[in-house]
Amino acid sequence: MRRITLLMAVAAATAALTVSCQGKKNLPTEEIEVTAFHFTESKYMTALKNADTMLVFKIKDSDITAFNQSAVRQQEAQADQAPTAETPYFNVEMALPTPPAYVSRFGKDRELGPLAGLDEGVFYHNHSAGLEALPNGDLLAVYFSTPAGLAEADPATTFVQSRLRFGSLEWDLPEVFFATEGYNDQSALLWRQGDKLWFFGGGRAISDYVPFRIAVSEDNGATWTFSVPQLDSAATNYTAQPVSNAFADPQGNLYMVCDSKGSQSFLWKSSDGGIHWQDQGGRTGGRHSTIVPLDDQGNLLSIGGKNASVEGWSPLNTSSDWGLTWSESVASPFPPLGTAQRPSMIRLASGHLLLVSDAYIHKYHKDPPAGWAYGNEPFVAISKDNGQTWRIKTIPYGLPHNNPTRLTYTSLGYVTLRQSDNGMIHVLTTANANNLHFEFNEAWVWSDEETVWTPMVALEGGELKQYTEYYADAKGKATKQIKSTWSARIMPDGRYLLDGEMKDYYGDGRLQHEVTYSYGRKTGSENFWDEQGCLLWHWDRDLSTNTGVWTRYWPDGNKKSETTWNLLPTARDRDRRYIGYVADGPARHWDEQGQLTAEYVFENGSLGFAPNAGVIEIK
Repeated sequence: MRRITLLMAVAAATAALTVSCQGKKNLPTEEIEVTAFHFTESKYMTALKNADTMLVFKIKDSDITAFNQSAVRQQEAQADQAPTAETPYFNVEMALPTPPAYVSRFGKDRELGPLAGLDEGVFYHNHSAGLEALPNGDLLAVYFSTPAGLAEADPATTFVQSRLRFGSLEWDLPEVFFATEGYNDQSALLWRQGDKLWFFGGGRAISDYVPFRIAVSEDNGATWTFSVPQLDSAATNYTAQPVSNAFADPQGNLYMVCDSKGSQSFLWKSSDGGIHWQDQGGRTGGRHSTIVPLDDQGNLLSIGGKNASVEGWSPLNTSSDWGLTWSESVASPFPPLGTAQRPSMIRLASGHLLLVSDAYIHKYHKDPPAGWAYGNEPFVAISKDNGQTWRIKTIPYGLPHNNPTRLTYTSLGYVTLRQSDNGMIHVLTTANANNLHFEFNEAWVWSDEETVWTPMVALEGGELKQYTEYYADAKGKATKQIKSTWSARIMPDGRYLLDGEMKDYYGDGRLQHEVTYSYGRKTGSENFWDEQGCLLWHWDRDLSTNTGVWTRYWPDGNKKSETTWNLLPTARDRDRRYIGYVADGPARHWDEQGQLTAEYVFENGSLGFAPNAGVIEIK
């Protein structure tokens, strides 16, 4: 098969931008602030903007204590617990709340998220997510978040995070992960390399020397070290959007998938542990391609990408040299994709390849090509022979694209696929109202039985176990200072569900967080304090009515906001209930002096769409 070699062009103009270290020190600088919680700066915080200016990135500590990075357990022993591997298992829940998920603004420029108590910077459009299963069993998702009415490439776009704690059925409410002052944050990729968690984040129009940013965590995403890639020359023929795969070769070289220009993707490579990076040169035949190694010799498989097809099917490319060159595109066995769609593929612990994707092009209301025998709904495909043959199965109980003109079939959107250490497979969707998290095992993929699912299966029985985690000293040895205490129930099917009282402590012994779980769902009172002992927020949940009231506080203890939520809401675009969070009922806001400043009434996540929903004027 003829190979297309796309060599990296290093033109005279590019070479002129490559200056010596001494020259870099003498250039005028532009400082870029990145606001984040528990981030530290690495040694690699500078990059060229152009021939005349050096960019200097600075971490600005957020004044908001991120719960998603707090009370994070480091104990890994329980993370292997899972439903019986031989028995098919399937579950799904909402991964993001409403608001912010695709509900209209209030007035010209006010997002509904803050009106429901969420952080400023958590916006309407949360997309192109990175997802990873962590060593402690948690899942972490990072999305880019764009205000309603603005382009994804707008400088207002931020990165936001949400965590699903191991044993919980409820994702933490989203918070800002980081926000770059004056510049765009776009397209997140999370990749786990052993106990190290990598974040790669794009961003338009920063600099051709900063095609992405990097953050690394070695404590399950509680703290991060930020850096910018060190490039020998300006990036060319690229789009600053990491996709969904990263991997390492046997020599320790790192590879990360990124969009090129048009309907192409490529690999960035680092040979020194993620400091310096270079474009591998080759290009696939699809935008947002999903790429996995077929072996440890450099043979790679690339499938898909949006707005590209071969004979009516999604493109397939192969490489035998770690992405230096790629084969010409041929037709894959899967339908092509369009706007707001991408595939995702990984290798499972069993050695099998697994791929998830949409079958229907929603924007153009286009059916799959003739010969596709699996309907118009999203699907999962599994291969035992490195992609030569595939078993294909429909993924049920999904939601359609959020656009009212694209509701005919369900969609995975910009989907991301991962597997956790206990064998469970995780699918995170975007572009839905609301985004969903599917969880199933390989036995379910192979099963021919009809999937019957409900979000509220009657749970009973199981063995209750108690757990304690202690802080570690500088050498990693456990001290006598308690970090967390909790209990979980090992269900008859093997599932691990948080159940009973949980308490988390700061290093000085102060209480950080307390909550009670019932079979994986939070119930009753929940409190979260900062390191100074100030109560940040309080929940009061009633599972008998599936309602909750969330109260946030000013530093002096006065109420800041109080909002009401449905904890088992019906989706906006399907008559189907999921465990999740949708604002429903009164929302009140106070200033620091305790004066009521605003009162709103939410109706199924929105304002003003029902007689009793809207704004109550405060005189």
